[in-house]
Amino acid sequence: MPRNKRQITFGHIVFNVLYTLAFPAIATFAFLYTIIVWIFSIPSRIIAFFGSKIK
Repeated sequence: MPRNKRQITFGHIVFNVLYTLAFPAIATFAFLYTIIVWIFSIPSRIIAFFGSKIK
């Protein structure tokens, strides 16, 4: 007896596309977050560097 195939719906297509795109999107977000945190930490590093030179 042949197995009934599941019907392909618009929801299945959307889910598969979003599922496939989620991993690069998460990786991109994590990379950008790291870069932004690094950029915003530069002023405090500069202040700490010159602060250690003054003492």
